[in-house]
Amino acid sequence: MYRNEIVAGDVNPHYINPRQGLDRLQKLMDEYCGGSTVNYMTNDKLLNICLKKLKLLEEDLDKLAASDFHELLRCWELKHRHRTSECVTQHTLFRKETRWPGYYYRGDAMKVDDENWHVLTVSRRDPETGEYTMEKAPCYHLVNEEEEKAASSSANTGSTEAELELV
Repeated sequence: MYRNEIVAGDVNPHYINPRQGLDRLQKLMDEYCGGSTVNYMTNDKLLNICLKKLKLLEEDLDKLAASDFHELLRCWELKHRHRTSECVTQHTLFRKETRWPGYYYRGDAMKVDDENWHVLTVSRRDPETGEYTMEKAPCYHLVNEEEEKAASSSANTGSTEAELELV
């Protein structure tokens, strides 16, 4: 008899609101992409599960609903956060190392590998297929090692810029 009725004025079983979607996205990224509840640890298997769950969430985000302009803004923000989360997961999966400080540890690649991974990660997403192409790009340092050492030693000794210029 009341099979298709809404149980409350702002509840509809066919739609989700932005808060529900954001909670799901945050939980997903935290548990599978190396968040605080798992001590920033992730691995290949968890990242692939994350990508599958992000794909399912993307389908659910087609059913976002907003009750006012503020919620409509939150809907658009959630869609952008979802795409960013997908990109972060792809980059983390591509980099077969732990680079700390980074925000995550790769349990299946616990070492910093400067020889292979002291690079920038560049990605492109095909809007038609949703597939990512990943590549490495050289990392250029604007401050050379001597300048960096001088700056860190002056910070440790309390020297000022004026004292460094006199030397």
